[in-house]
Amino acid sequence: MPWRRAWPRPISSTVGSRIVCCWRSLPRKGSAPRFESEMELLAGRHQIVLPCSPGVAPFLARELRELKLPVIEERATSVTTKGDFAVLLQLNLSLRTGQRVLWRLASFKAEDPDQLYAGLLPLTWEELVSAEGYFSVTSVVDNPTIKDSRFANLRVKDAIVDRLRRCRGRRPDTGPRRDRLVFHLFWQQDQVKIYLDSSGPTLAQRGYRLDPGKAPLRETLAAALVMASNWDGHGAFINPMCGSGTLAIEAALLAQNRVPGLLRRHYAFQSLAGYKNMELLRLQAEARRRARPGRKLRIIATDIDPRIIKVAQANAARAEVAEVIEFQTCDFAETPVPPGGGVIFCNPEYGVRLGSETELRATYRRFGDFLKRKGAGYEAFIFSGNRRLMQEVGLRAEHHWFFDNGGIACELASYPLYAGRKENSGADTKSEGQADLIGP
Repeated sequence: MPWRRAWPRPISSTVGSRIVCCWRSLPRKGSAPRFESEMELLAGRHQIVLPCSPGVAPFLARELRELKLPVIEERATSVTTKGDFAVLLQLNLSLRTGQRVLWRLASFKAEDPDQLYAGLLPLTWEELVSAEGYFSVTSVVDNPTIKDSRFANLRVKDAIVDRLRRCRGRRPDTGPRRDRLVFHLFWQQDQVKIYLDSSGPTLAQRGYRLDPGKAPLRETLAAALVMASNWDGHGAFINPMCGSGTLAIEAALLAQNRVPGLLRRHYAFQSLAGYKNMELLRLQAEARRRARPGRKLRIIATDIDPRIIKVAQANAARAEVAEVIEFQTCDFAETPVPPGGGVIFCNPEYGVRLGSETELRATYRRFGDFLKRKGAGYEAFIFSGNRRLMQEVGLRAEHHWFFDNGGIACELASYPLYAGRKENSGADTKSEGQADLIGP
């Protein structure tokens, strides 16, 4: 364990029929915090909540199962698991689709800000925040006494600061920065849950995309889209209209089994009092051993804009996958499609942030023609926020997935591409979901 000292044992108490844990000084009756178990704040197995974008939860749950971790609850925008502090480190390092890793510290009831303060004050914050520490507070609040969540954040800060001032005679610095310790409050009606946000800045910030380009696709969402395609490195990955290269880069990281956390320099948990880096270094070394950087892949990414291709190449170099991605500057219709099959993956403009819908209709029709002309043996995937434009492709989708991209409702559709049409006495016998390819 990456800690200098043993943690103090809690004192058992009961509220109603449930066993709870209190810390050194008891809060007033009825507001004692409930901990995950009779363990210290950072020892033992705790519930871990993993927020994600809408539509991503099934892929995040898949990641947990691949890591042999339990899926306790899967919701629209989060997945819950359970584990010890080493699991928390592993999740920060390994997750491709989760936005952050929240470690539950305590839960209790509070009807108003005073009860919130009273429930937080007994927690041994001095074991988490160093004497020279800095922390920030984030929150999701739905309580009738709170009109502005910033007031709830302030009461959390008050409880932590007052506790530390009593223990040390001095208070830590606080503010909005999320590059140090972050505590997250979830307060719904009278139910309070307080978490350590162990990630800090979102896990989507891998560290390779310094220039996101126009209308960027978040890295965690891009990883979920690649997972939806089930592309595993066999066959080619073709990415016309690649923009800053996020889809191609995430595909390369996935196929080479490179965990995205190897690209990141800092996590919030590294600012915990008494933290030592040995366990994280061990996990990073294991992840490097499991990676397959020498695996040969065929990933082709094209864009008509030479400037954005240079941006994509620089991003791929920072992600250490530049050697497996072939970037080309060309119109999407000229994108090379080698024989042997694979996936063709495209995230075209859809008239919300870029381009007008009228202009884009022709683009979608041309893209459908490109798939019909060049895509035999491939499966095509189109990610768009405009269903009317997707219909211009002229192919029937077999599967649909629904996501949110920066507040825009989006759809991923798959199109298996078959050469020619099967004829039977002049009747079209194409099965539903198959996309016809009209010869060149």
